[in-house]
Amino acid sequence: MVKKIYLFCPSIYDGGLEKSLAIYANFLTKSFQVNLITNTFNEKRLKTFNKNVNIINFKNKFFIKNKIINNLFCVIKTLKIKEKNLVVFSLHDHFFWCLLKSLKFKFKLIIRTSTAIINGKNKSEEESIKKEFFLKSLITLFYKYTDLVITAAEHNRSFLKNKIKAKNVKIIYNYFPRFKVKKKRKKVLNIFFVGRLVPDKDPIFFLRNCISLSQKIKFNIGIIGKGICYEKIQSISKENKKNNIKIYGYIENGLKKFHRKIDVMCITSKYDGTPNVLGEAVAYKIPCLAPKNVGLSNVILLNGKGGYLYKPNSGSNFKHKLSSILLNYNKAIHKSKLAYDKLERFDYKNTLLKLERSINEIL
Repeated sequence: MVKKIYLFCPSIYDGGLEKSLAIYANFLTKSFQVNLITNTFNEKRLKTFNKNVNIINFKNKFFIKNKIINNLFCVIKTLKIKEKNLVVFSLHDHFFWCLLKSLKFKFKLIIRTSTAIINGKNKSEEESIKKEFFLKSLITLFYKYTDLVITAAEHNRSFLKNKIKAKNVKIIYNYFPRFKVKKKRKKVLNIFFVGRLVPDKDPIFFLRNCISLSQKIKFNIGIIGKGICYEKIQSISKENKKNNIKIYGYIENGLKKFHRKIDVMCITSKYDGTPNVLGEAVAYKIPCLAPKNVGLSNVILLNGKGGYLYKPNSGSNFKHKLSSILLNYNKAIHKSKLAYDKLERFDYKNTLLKLERSINEIL
């Protein structure tokens, strides 16, 4: 009998989490009957799932307006399915499922930590989410009721096992297949930001500091993405008189389509889990600049040996590191090759197959 698993993702946007969701869902159909629980009108993203994924989409406009209410709505609708041996794999907004487990509801619960966990090891990230500090800390306490926690950082695993007392925590990285490419120096380099244009990704920090540095060093600036910061970015761009900024808006598989054009990838997240765009950029041997100790930046960029790490929220340090890349691009290419070689840790065997084994162990 084929085992059933319910992937829980009440809100579907156009970020890295949704890419991981589609990769997980499509892969798991090889071993499980996969059901996706969601409430979305993002038909474009739903098309990334293969035909073997059973999509249970409630399409309720009323509940989708509020994230917490939408989450609770999807939990209740899932319970109404009355699955005898319910297995829930929650990709985000885990609280209500964890609460039900604490109340002795009978089902298996797997959660994936997609954003920063407050654990004392990620000070800059904690500073960025201080408004939500108490709530996030409270929610994390309920992780001990899960059957499996999937995280991507050793300090998260240690914190969840030793402090929260979660009984089963596995480090499983995102899947990043490598591509055969060769980067070459151009006369004028293209510096890119790719991702959601939202405050926590801080594209405004990226744009302002790039504009400032471009007064001294010649380069082009590219931005791919959409979000609530889009109009502000357009406004800042129009104020710049050098005409070296191109805003592309949202492009499906933007990095894949633009990897030959992108000479440097900048990640400027205030907090993050695994920045998918960083792993994907390394998979194309693109030199990268990312904030130190944010998400998996240190791991993917080999603590600076495989790329460049700047002090979070420091515009001056960001510009210093970016100028180092621009003025010695051959060295940047060498670093990117080192990161590329170490990306084997994120291959099929060490990510997706490990995920399948970990799920089967609790069933």
